[in-house]
Amino acid sequence: MKKKGAIILGLTALIFSSCIDHEVIPAPIPTVDLSSNFIGEINGAEIVLTENVLGFSNVSTKDQIILAAPDFSSAVYYSAMISSSIATSIKVGLGSISWNANITTDPSITAFNAFMLANSDPTYSNNGTSGFEVTYTDASSREWKSNEIDPNSPDVEFANIAQDSDDSGDYSSFTCNFNCYAYSLNPDSLAILPVPVVHVDSISIQNAIYQGWFKR
Repeated sequence: MKKKGAIILGLTALIFSSCIDHEVIPAPIPTVDLSSNFIGEINGAEIVLTENVLGFSNVSTKDQIILAAPDFSSAVYYSAMISSSIATSIKVGLGSISWNANITTDPSITAFNAFMLANSDPTYSNNGTSGFEVTYTDASSREWKSNEIDPNSPDVEFANIAQDSDDSGDYSSFTCNFNCYAYSLNPDSLAILPVPVVHVDSISIQNAIYQGWFKR
C-alpha cells in the first residue's frame, strides 16, 4: 500500500505541475550605447556640459529641404547638448546630404553612414549647408554662431565615427574637436543714434571636445 500511495502522490504532483503557467522572459532588446559630453574654453573660461548633470542630454535634430523630382532633397544634421534647467548649450551642425525624396523619406542607412565618414574634416559653413557650424548659447540665452568667413582660421575634425542601430533608430556617434570664434549681433547696435551702427560681438571657443551623436 505504501508503494501505491507514493505512485498516486507522484501522479498528483505531475498533474498540478503541468497546470502551472511558466513565466516567459522575453529576449533582451539590444540598444545602442550612446553617451555625450562637452568641454571647452569659451572666452578663457572652462565650460563643461555633462550628460545627466544639471539636466543635460544630447538631442539630435535635422533640417530637411524636400524637393520634387528631378531635384534632390537635402538635410543638415544637428547634435546639441541642452539642459532642462539652464540656458547654456552647445550645438554642432553638419550638412548637407542629398538624396531622392521621391524614393525614400530619408537617406538610406548606407548613404547616411557614407556621408558621415566622408565629412570627418569639413569646412565651416553658415547654417551647415555645406559643412560644419557651431552654435553656443550662453547663460543669458544669447546665441553665438560660427561664421564661414572667419579671419581666425577655425578648424574642426570628427574622430571615432561609429554607426549603430536599434529599435529607436540609426545613429552616427562621434568625437568632434574644434577651435573657432562665434559671433552675435550686439543688442544695442540698432539703438545707436543718430545713425544706427551694426556691431557684431565675438567670443572664442578653444580646445573644444564634443562627444555626441547624430540620428538619421
